[in-house]
Amino acid sequence: MIIDYAEPGMILGQDVIDEYGKLLLEQGITLTESYINRLKKFGINTIRIFDQEATLLKQQQQVIPSELRTELSLCFQALSSLQTSFLANEKLTFLYLEQISNLINNIIDQASQQATTMINTQIYYPNQQELVHSINVCLLSLITGFQLNMSKDDLYELALGALLHDIGKATLPRINGLLFDSAKLHTLYGRNLLLRNKLSPKIARIVAEHHEALDGSGLPLGLTNNKIHLFSKIVAIANFFDKAITKAIIENTSQLEVIEGMLAKSNTIFDVHLLTIFIHTIPIYPVGSLVLLNTKQVAHVTKNHQSHLLRPEIKLNTKLGKVVVNLRQEPNLAISKVIEY
Repeated sequence: MIIDYAEPGMILGQDVIDEYGKLLLEQGITLTESYINRLKKFGINTIRIFDQEATLLKQQQQVIPSELRTELSLCFQALSSLQTSFLANEKLTFLYLEQISNLINNIIDQASQQATTMINTQIYYPNQQELVHSINVCLLSLITGFQLNMSKDDLYELALGALLHDIGKATLPRINGLLFDSAKLHTLYGRNLLLRNKLSPKIARIVAEHHEALDGSGLPLGLTNNKIHLFSKIVAIANFFDKAITKAIIENTSQLEVIEGMLAKSNTIFDVHLLTIFIHTIPIYPVGSLVLLNTKQVAHVTKNHQSHLLRPEIKLNTKLGKVVVNLRQEPNLAISKVIEY
């Protein structure tokens, strides 16, 4: 949640840590005016609030079960933690990759059951952590693959390549804990790592090419349109979108602005056909999001309409209680911004 919309009485849903790793407020604390002002003083722009209604809405609409997401997270985290010891532990790396491969097949089976209602499912969780970002990119890419009616074999390679798209970062040296890779060389390190572990050339190409652009301005190789694999183009869109949404939350800008910015890059950076498909498979306002209306009222999104993505159904708090409002039928009401995804 953008901290400007935090109110006394709300419950903090996640520890607040400053840029030096110091704990400012602990998860579960009830916010007071004093706490909110303290966080603002320390330059904290966003916080996570425990929102029971949003939690229930999201739990009912998961694109994959939370248990499966957790299992994938743990396995991927273990693989990434090997870092530069990859070269000396290829057997261990292979075992982790094999386990992740099995989980990907399970994810495809689970997600395919939601294919017809994808617009109302919780696909991604904006977050700065590399682990969460990688899973977001995996699922966002997979959804596009469903829309393209890909075979299960292709879906598998797309999803695995998307999940591992930044795995090369684990082999790069860090200075004071920070990664410096302006030339995007992690893409080539990642490709080589996967090829050594006998993963398919398509998966390795995704890892190598997800920072390339249609006009040749991408990195690290400056490939142009027809030299970039279809799967790489899909993952490039999902990767940029997830990073941009996370940044938009921090900077208090809207998801709509992110999408408009991506559309402006059609056929220069992104494939316009794939981008159009992507935009029509993700909700502008995900179910469970807390949104601010043009009337300054706050509401939860409860349902999206495929043909009217900017006009979802919302649950509004009024003096008479909570009321469900269909924005398609209320032309004078509009969503100004997302307060919390």
